[in-house]
Amino acid sequence: MRSPRYSIVALLALAACTTKEARRPDSTAPATATLAGSPAPDVAAVRQAIEAAGTRFSAAVLKGDSATLVSFYADDAILMPANMKAARGHDAIAKALSGLIASMHPSSFKLQTQDVIVSGDYAIETGSLEITTHPARQGAKPSQDVEKYVAVWKKQADGSYKLLRDISNSDEPMR
Repeated sequence: MRSPRYSIVALLALAACTTKEARRPDSTAPATATLAGSPAPDVAAVRQAIEAAGTRFSAAVLKGDSATLVSFYADDAILMPANMKAARGHDAIAKALSGLIASMHPSSFKLQTQDVIVSGDYAIETGSLEITTHPARQGAKPSQDVEKYVAVWKKQADGSYKLLRDISNSDEPMR
């Protein structure tokens, strides 16, 4: 009688032989294969759309308009601000943004796009922001901060772009 161990080894060897025969070389590069048939994105137009959205975003921050701010985010977006837990989805992002604005009382907010990389329906933006805040507590002095950010934008069915991932952190050393 044969040992079960040898039967398992024989089955594995047989499976390996049949798997090798079923494989075929793929001569198409993965990136080319996934983007085949898609027109090349107009990077300058995408950047212009993102910068225009940044201008509207900044205005909404200064007005304290969290409803408008949330409209920049896709339904499945994730906001990852510094020193806070990630906010996932519109409701959590609305709560996080309204809390941030209420606690900071920003008097200036300036976004500066430094780079935009476009691939298919996605755009990756890197940039910096400058913000001046006025804390709500009595006698607190205004503070200024310079931050950097990465934002992943996703093209929507109507051709617009919405934020899918948004992360930022301060250039200032930790206190």
